[in-house]
Amino acid sequence: MHHVIHKLLLASLLVCGLGHLQAQELRVAYSEVMTAPDDSTRFHALWQLHSKALESGMTVSYRGVDTLRLDIPADAQSIPLGSLNDFAGTVLVVRNNSHHLFLFSHQPANDLSPLNDAATTSSDSLHHAIDNGDYRCLPALREGRWLVEVTDSTPWVSQREGRSYGHYRKELMYVENGLSPDRPASPYSGSSSRATLRGCPLGDDTLFTFGNLTLLRDSNSSYRTCLLDLNEQANAYLHHIVVKTPPSTLADDRILRIYNCYRATLDQVSILGTYSQSNRSGYGILMDNCRHTLVQHLFARSAWGIFGTNNMHSTVIEESDFNRFDIHCYGRNVTLRHCRQQDGYNQYSSVYGTILYQGCTFSNFTPLLIEASYNAYPYFSFEMVDCDWHLTRQRHTLMLAGRLDNGNPARPELQEKCLPDISLSGLSLTAERRVRTLTLLHYNGTIVPITIGGIQNISISDLSGNPLRLQLIDRPSSLTLSNKVSLTLPSGSRQLHQFKKKSLSLINTH
Repeated sequence: MHHVIHKLLLASLLVCGLGHLQAQELRVAYSEVMTAPDDSTRFHALWQLHSKALESGMTVSYRGVDTLRLDIPADAQSIPLGSLNDFAGTVLVVRNNSHHLFLFSHQPANDLSPLNDAATTSSDSLHHAIDNGDYRCLPALREGRWLVEVTDSTPWVSQREGRSYGHYRKELMYVENGLSPDRPASPYSGSSSRATLRGCPLGDDTLFTFGNLTLLRDSNSSYRTCLLDLNEQANAYLHHIVVKTPPSTLADDRILRIYNCYRATLDQVSILGTYSQSNRSGYGILMDNCRHTLVQHLFARSAWGIFGTNNMHSTVIEESDFNRFDIHCYGRNVTLRHCRQQDGYNQYSSVYGTILYQGCTFSNFTPLLIEASYNAYPYFSFEMVDCDWHLTRQRHTLMLAGRLDNGNPARPELQEKCLPDISLSGLSLTAERRVRTLTLLHYNGTIVPITIGGIQNISISDLSGNPLRLQLIDRPSSLTLSNKVSLTLPSGSRQLHQFKKKSLSLINTH
């Protein structure tokens, strides 16, 4: 329902915003840009044109422009954008031998700033406000429309295993006249949290559009040219974007960087390669602290992965073909609907609520990997409905997990390590010839005695395809479940269960 409302709201904003687009515009003129003596001068001319348009409240028109070649100069800064940006099918061919750069950036009229009222409000009152969506205890938020960022100053994870950094959780809330429909992924009250708030008032026109553009990264580039840096938007529509990246030794990509955005939509985005390798990360889409994100008709391939995200709440991806989705740490509710994924995995850490795959197709793919390096295993639900899944010798496991040990995280919310409820309905399976077993859980951590909480039910119905043996876990372990688990299997299935039998309650419904 949320993504339907999202589409209706976006359509109404587009009607209002694009009507304004016709009124005031500066054209990309041959005299200023097209006939520049060299590609570096052309970049400067384009930067000046956008800056002038931004200062005068106008838009830049690319009508009639086909291809522009740009060379990033040594003194280059990101080209500043206004709210409405239609590139009219322009192709930008960019060479960069100067420094890493976002080609375009947009900053909102009002930046997120500390809310002084929050600093003088008791922690109990502030945490109650966050958990219940009632911010009327803060005078500044009682009137008007606000975008509010909640940051927990107590580390969620003090140090990620094998890294020198930890992670802080954030929430992005929409507040109108003191009330918000949004809630945190995990409650603030009764925990070790210490909330700090920043906010910015929203004007009448909050729509940002960016689209109809192709970026070709020149193969003779020694630095990254990323496309867009977008921050603190209440409504953003990114559409009909193509980015092509040639083979390169570069890494650490972030073609689209989207931070602190509420109701962002990506539609018809194609990412053909990134600056990354199989052992060096780099993302097509880098996101942090976004809520109600909708991605449609994405086609993307990368040696590493397409999405690198944290603090994501209510993410929906539809009708898309891509090779990996990550929430590295902290979020709630992920839906993949009618998507195709192959040759990889989706990775999550500290995700709450429900991870739902509906009508999706997976091939040589692990649907769920719980990232172990944060040592965070909160309880959630995992559902696959009407999906097709082709198993291979390399990947024939529903869920991967590791580092389930007796070491307790500092946060009380994370001290109990939990496995999710699992529901598989209408699952169609095919498998390579030598694959005989569907494994629900592969645990690849050190074997130590540990009790696992959380998991209550495993439900598998309408399993069709090759006759396979079902097993819960594919290696000996010392895992013990803290509660009995209801296990419902389809008629005629063969099963193995290597959780301790005293912790399993089998239900035969046939």
